[in-house]
Amino acid sequence: MRRQSSLLHVLVVALLLGLLAGCSGARGHKGAALQLDPAKVPTPYHTLVDIEFVKPLVFEAMLNQNPSTGAMIIDARPKQPRYDKGHIPTAVSLPGSQFDKMAAEVLPADKDTLLVFYCGGLACPLSHQSAWKAEALGYTNVKVYAAGDPEWESLGYTVWTARDVRTPLPVLDPAKVTKPFHRLLTLDQVKPYVANAMLSATPIEDVMIIDARPKQPRYDKGHIPTAVSLPDSQFDKMAAEVLPADKSAKLIFYCGGVECPLSHQSAWKAEALGYTNVAVYAGGDPEWVAKGLKVWTAEGASQEAAPAPAPAKAAAPAGALKAGAAEGTIDNDVFTELARNNVDSIRLIDVRAPAEFAIAHIPGSVNMTVDMLEKKIDEFSAEKPLVFICSTGARSGEAFYMFQAMRPDLKDVYYVDANVSFAPDGSFEIKK
Repeated sequence: MRRQSSLLHVLVVALLLGLLAGCSGARGHKGAALQLDPAKVPTPYHTLVDIEFVKPLVFEAMLNQNPSTGAMIIDARPKQPRYDKGHIPTAVSLPGSQFDKMAAEVLPADKDTLLVFYCGGLACPLSHQSAWKAEALGYTNVKVYAAGDPEWESLGYTVWTARDVRTPLPVLDPAKVTKPFHRLLTLDQVKPYVANAMLSATPIEDVMIIDARPKQPRYDKGHIPTAVSLPDSQFDKMAAEVLPADKSAKLIFYCGGVECPLSHQSAWKAEALGYTNVAVYAGGDPEWVAKGLKVWTAEGASQEAAPAPAPAKAAAPAGALKAGAAEGTIDNDVFTELARNNVDSIRLIDVRAPAEFAIAHIPGSVNMTVDMLEKKIDEFSAEKPLVFICSTGARSGEAFYMFQAMRPDLKDVYYVDANVSFAPDGSFEIKK
């Protein structure tokens, strides 16, 4: 029974890999008989494996949400031009010529990890040389896929280029993301979930991608395809309606990138509700757009990620501040001048979280989160122009649209749509 089950597993994996490669002729193929050239591979490694051993490792690593900690496939060829031009998916680069220099950085700390080296085929000694060196370092589970890259490609299996290598986790800004979530995903780990949801004829129930930015203007203007809107400021109010009933469903939160705390805050809240498979895509919307991937608008239509040229700035109505390019925004130069030299002429509301505000803020501003504003919205008057600010323009934009809907009588209402860096001495810097 165990033998039949193992055979079935191998056939299923081979079938799926064949579909991935688009080459039905590769299914079920066994590795070719090994005939190493003793003149070129004088010291072959003692443990060799064929392609049938390697394929399940590749397939599992491609599907896993996190890089495997139990196995590592290693390309011993030179990074340029070989590895960068095309390599076995999920393999890491450790050129044989750079082994002594790079091994400590590339190889895992756990000496029991399965290491599978490969290079340029049966006439290539690099994988064997690297395997011997790894064993000398104390690694106990080392193998060589001797047929290597030539066999993999000849059978029609897909390869990755340098652009397909799994990206490292981004570096978060500790001043803005004061409590990062404990499980982070990269762009390469998120893309398969998005693609699967887009291709599915029915809604995917076990995975949900969640945009923690304000619905207006961020989510409605453009979001990762198939993502649902659950603004962090509305989490307590909307979570029961938006989140799935199954607490084991995978939840992937994202927001405005490495400086945005909203996705992390929402992830902690979801975990507190009992969800057991929560993660944050920390690169978020900025990275998705920067990589040229498509976004969806509020209407559900797909559009190119590249933004359209900004319209010319229009003059504000008489008596109002100078408007910015987008609806509800204030001109950044005008705001900078006011905030530095005449902040009392406006009512400046900082809608960041109290922890962020406590670290640094503009003197003269008042800290009120969006949910606090909603509770006190009737207390505002037209005495002074009202300007909202946060660190990215997301939460401040949400505040603007809330006021537009709930207090249409207030006309001089604006928000700062920019990346804002706050310093403890009260200074700040605006970057569009």
